[in-house]
Amino acid sequence: MFSTIFLLFLIGFIVWMNTSKRIAWPDKNRTLTYMASSPNYSLVAVGGLFLMATTLCVASMGLGSGLFAAVVVLMAVGSVSVLFFPFRYFGLKGIIILYICSLVIELLTL
Repeated sequence: MFSTIFLLFLIGFIVWMNTSKRIAWPDKNRTLTYMASSPNYSLVAVGGLFLMATTLCVASMGLGSGLFAAVVVLMAVGSVSVLFFPFRYFGLKGIIILYICSLVIELLTL
């Protein structure tokens, strides 16, 4: 559950960074290029992803701690993506591999 929450926040934050005029990367795929050309669509998608992740946090931990955890996770994922994005440390394959590994570890420890 937490792996999925982190992934939803990370995807949402990357899509949100995509709407910025200052941040650009040359190897955008078609979806990100389309979303950059229509920022209202991007912001609705980001809001949906953030709402889904926050709802999962609240469903798994309760109202107060879930909202607090959602804010903390959003800040952590935002910091990590802003820190690592300019250096190109992780791409789509890296994010998928990291998600699968963390999901397996999460399921094994339950």
